[in-house]
Amino acid sequence: MSARLAFLLLAGVACLPGATAAESPVVFSCDFESDTWWREWGVRDRDLHTDTVTTDPDRKFTPHRGRALRIRVDRGGHYGASLEFHFRKRTGAEPEEIYFRYYLRLADDWNPERGGKLPGIGGTYGRAGWGGRKVDGTDGWSARGLFEGRKNGHTPIGFYCYHADMRTQYGDNWVWRREGFPGLENNRWYCIEQYVRLNTPGQRDGILRGWVDGRLVFEKTDVRMRDVPALKIENVWLNLYHGGTWTATADHHLYIDDVVISRTPIGP
Repeated sequence: MSARLAFLLLAGVACLPGATAAESPVVFSCDFESDTWWREWGVRDRDLHTDTVTTDPDRKFTPHRGRALRIRVDRGGHYGASLEFHFRKRTGAEPEEIYFRYYLRLADDWNPERGGKLPGIGGTYGRAGWGGRKVDGTDGWSARGLFEGRKNGHTPIGFYCYHADMRTQYGDNWVWRREGFPGLENNRWYCIEQYVRLNTPGQRDGILRGWVDGRLVFEKTDVRMRDVPALKIENVWLNLYHGGTWTATADHHLYIDDVVISRTPIGP
């Protein structure tokens, strides 16, 4: 048995020998070990804000498991990364519930004064649900991750959600604070897992959950993402963006590893 298969079996996400892709709960995984890892995301070229590393001593990096994706936001800039796994293109259908797990490490130079966006799940369809494009229940929705400005040695994280009950032009910040969770420290790996189950069209029964290192730190069970059944889960969005309208006051780095998208819980 390969080390990779053993890892997936232990994580509870591997396809058993002889099982078909349709029977496997795993939809996609990426461990960034390949020299051309971006092709696994359907991208032709690597973004210049990203690279893979096994060492980065200037930022106190230690690997999680082999190579990790390093993402940079430049001083005075917003952008870090934007990779999308499109369900219809890659699997032929769009789900109504999904689990998304990734490992995250904030670098030693991570010190944002204000917030921005982290990876998450969405269904904007290029129409609404990001960038101040308010949704109306028929055109889109999204639940990206978010980070807030660093406070007392921790970076609060959560969901940045465009949903049918939103009141302003921009999405709502739902910070993960259950049981006093303070956020993330720099220079350590965390297992971040998100779960989205879309609501029954027109009803407030959609579910968002968030786990850190297997601990449930957020749950909301009354979300109205959509009013029509045509809206589903379009993609998982590996996104890093500093802002809003504000920009980074210094260079910031973070690392991502061992991404898994699954129909069933994944865990650390």
